Amino acid sequence: MVGLNLGCLNESGCFIKPVMMGFIGILLFCGLFIQVSGADSDEVRLIVYAAPNETGGYEPVPPDVPLPENVTYSLRSPLLGFVAVDTDPNETEYVTNELLNLPWVHEIEQDAQRKSGSVTKDDQIINSSPDQWALVRTGVDTVRRSGLNTSVLKVAVISTGVDLSHPDVGPIDQGYDWAGQDSRPEDADGYGTALCGVISLIAGNVSQNSTNSSLVLIPERIGVTGNDMSASRSALAIAHATDAGADIILMGYGGTEPSRAEDRAIAYAKDHGVLLIAPAGDEDSNAMHYPSDHFDVLSVGSVAKTDGLSYFSNYGIYNELVAPGEDIITPCLNTSYCRGTGTGFAAAEVAGVAALIKNGYPGLTSAEIRSLLQSSATDLGRTGRDIYYGYGLLNAPAAMKAAEDLTLQKTLIAFNSGTGSREMRRTLGSGNTTLHELQLVPGWNFVSIPAPLRSQKTCRDLFSKVNTDGHTIWTYKGIGGWIAQNPEISPAPLDGLLVYSDAPVSVPLVLNMNSNSTKPVEKGWNLAGSPFLKEIPARDILSPNESSWVSILPFNVSTQQYDPAIISGAEGRFSDTRNISPFTSFWIFMDTNGTFIRSSEV
Repeated sequence: MVGLNLGCLNESGCFIKPVMMGFIGILLFCGLFIQVSGADSDEVRLIVYAAPNETGGYEPVPPDVPLPENVTYSLRSPLLGFVAVDTDPNETEYVTNELLNLPWVHEIEQDAQRKSGSVTKDDQIINSSPDQWALVRTGVDTVRRSGLNTSVLKVAVISTGVDLSHPDVGPIDQGYDWAGQDSRPEDADGYGTALCGVISLIAGNVSQNSTNSSLVLIPERIGVTGNDMSASRSALAIAHATDAGADIILMGYGGTEPSRAEDRAIAYAKDHGVLLIAPAGDEDSNAMHYPSDHFDVLSVGSVAKTDGLSYFSNYGIYNELVAPGEDIITPCLNTSYCRGTGTGFAAAEVAGVAALIKNGYPGLTSAEIRSLLQSSATDLGRTGRDIYYGYGLLNAPAAMKAAEDLTLQKTLIAFNSGTGSREMRRTLGSGNTTLHELQLVPGWNFVSIPAPLRSQKTCRDLFSKVNTDGHTIWTYKGIGGWIAQNPEISPAPLDGLLVYSDAPVSVPLVLNMNSNSTKPVEKGWNLAGSPFLKEIPARDILSPNESSWVSILPFNVSTQQYDPAIISGAEGRFSDTRNISPFTSFWIFMDTNGTFIRSSEV
């Protein structure tokens, strides 16, 4: 079976030419990605593809591949199922037909060219100017970076490499130079360094904040300059960055021709949960532009200081967002600074905000982050999405708020009662009556009492000095949902109560310390109280022999909002080492059946 000649870049206009092939030479290849020789400027590079298989991968590329005369190998990717060969332009058709006769060859196309923008050095700039207009216009300067997740977030930047010594570029790890074929992607152009610097500046990971190591950049160099890039190198870089653990990939380049190799790499990255971002292009055109016009890539256009579309920015149905792309101050080579203009810088800003979201809310998927960026954008132009501004202008504070809201929604999933129930039990230490105070703040309070009241006061008596401003005191009863607390009975130990107060107030509690307390805890969401009279890490709230709780959602009375969820076994922002305060209640999601027992001194 012979393959398809895709030199015309679409199958409808291609043709099949079976030709008898003379075997001239054999070259042995091994490894994941190999480049044997670079293509000269007067050569044409062909990408030779193996067919897709039923498992979602590709048929194997034989290690021994015969080549026609005057044809040399350039690149090889068994992972993506292709090899690239270089040949004389006058022999392209002959070589194509010869290769198509090989049984493993599925299709062939010429390597598509890619190019990126450029930067201009400005000796008068001495720092990255965090107050520059682009960050103010997108609200990045108002986003709080404190308290974000401390786990490592990786952002790959595919361009001309990076100045590895620049102080305003974050930590570098696992990059590669596909143009020079070594593991040191040193930038000789400056554009790649500029893109890395924008992301580092937005994510707050520059030299002034060297203690924040949560952002790591993966620079992938696919061209010495912005004019010598190719889709084959792009594909290798995308796959390599994915395997290196990238959460976000910025592809700082584009071209007018599609590429099967790039498509395969993008599909591979998407399947691994990577968010892919690319500039819409700088040709002031609505012609097709790749990889930004790929369905699985977030395409970003540029706006000027007036919020109008930049004079150079491409537009069209694939544009999703716009961001400032003119007169952007960026790090440059040799620890200097440049001014940059182009959709690449707008895309880098979107990548930086996406990194902030992923860093703060690591439980969100790439598809969710992409959707949040769209829904939170500031609408420009015609109402709704349009071909010039997409969904609108990047809005960092709104995107972060939307991420917080979505994380809360994901945490508060529909209550699942299941078939079993458990108990959370508190065995109190020996003693007699103990006097405590329940402190309420203005607004809603999530409270709980860890032991029976000595006086057996009713709910009405207990909160008689609290002005609830007409609000009902609520409790949550699983399948029954929210119910009004009966004012004529005493609050049950370890039950959660939702109490409103119009002012700060202290409620005295006289507890019976000789009484043990239990609370049934059902599968799904429960509103429960802390069984301790002191702060305790969330991981120790329940019996150490039981681990079937999944997440805890505490309410912050100071902000009148939920704090980030506490996830069992998590670290960083969602760490289960975070403390639960006494006399507070919280949402706790249970996963499996069992009885939780707590037996310790108060």
